Amino acid sequence: MAQSRDYLIKLYPAHKDGGFVVTKFCITKTYPQKQVQAAGMDDLVEQITGYAMEYGEGCQASVRCLAKRNPPGFKKATEDLYFNLTEGSIIDDVGAAPAPS
Repeated sequence: MAQSRDYLIKLYPAHKDGGFVVTKFCITKTYPQKQVQAAGMDDLVEQITGYAMEYGEGCQASVRCLAKRNPPGFKKATEDLYFNLTEGSIIDDVGAAPAPS
């Protein structure tokens, strides 16, 4: 069984613009964040997805492992997490959408 670790999830506003995903970030603004514990990458992605769907707006999830070392597969599991994206707007009921290649 995978070891349980602490993670910090931050959600940044995002939307689709043509074939691109645009994420808006401002240093002086605060963004929704949540600290979670997860045992394995599947559990972590499930918790991130639930949090982003609860948030309900187009967003990119940024995840930081609070342990000294990232677990195996962390980067691959958390590098492209976009949710609720639509063309030119914020809300979408389709769910998670992968970033364009």
